[in-house]
Amino acid sequence: MTKQSQPVPPIHFAARKTQLHPWPFSPLLELPGGDLRNYGGGKVLSAQQFVLVVGLSPQHFIAVERAPGMGPIQTLLEQAVGFLWGRGARIQRVNLRCPTQWFLDANGDFLWRQCFLFFARIFLSTDPTDPPWLPSIVFPLVPISVMASAGQLHWHRVQQILEGLEASDPDLLAELGTSLAGMARRWEFYLARSILASQKVGQFHSADLSLVAECDHLLYRILTKYEPGYELLPLTTARLL
Repeated sequence: MTKQSQPVPPIHFAARKTQLHPWPFSPLLELPGGDLRNYGGGKVLSAQQFVLVVGLSPQHFIAVERAPGMGPIQTLLEQAVGFLWGRGARIQRVNLRCPTQWFLDANGDFLWRQCFLFFARIFLSTDPTDPPWLPSIVFPLVPISVMASAGQLHWHRVQQILEGLEASDPDLLAELGTSLAGMARRWEFYLARSILASQKVGQFHSADLSLVAECDHLLYRILTKYEPGYELLPLTTARLL
């Protein structure tokens, strides 16, 4: 008689713990590749007269995709991103060149509120689901599952940016204007057109419904909290119901 083997429990990897260590209030952040100028104890990091990273809160940061300037500045930027990630920060990237002089007042003090709003508006004005290299008259058809997954990732990033602004100063949310509403409307039309096009060619399957529903509910939660007056398209409302 053979001995029955004991069942092996599933392996669950421990989630990454968020441990926010005290931020150095030194005017310089010393990294292996060099030093970054540190405004306001981590509110803004800059180098070569350009803003590289903004800290919306101790947990939420926005960093530029590519560092401007000459020399090993890109290496320094990635070291800064790694330093922040190691502190438990959530980091979003934007494609932006932002001189520090835009946000310095007559006394040389950094206007961090204006900088935060500038970066947030730039982020909310982009839409990664709409390939910029295609003419506006061309509508690419991609699998709905891929689009819904990309949409979830994008709206999670939007949520992080808004939570960062709220943690820094709730009044900043009111100064975003229609940026969030505009992005939401573009996404709704994009997803609705894609679903209708997929249905016509028989590429919209029942397995895609759950991914679309997850994306719709995430969008709904964000808009309900940060843009309560926004009216969803009838097609989006029908899917939510």
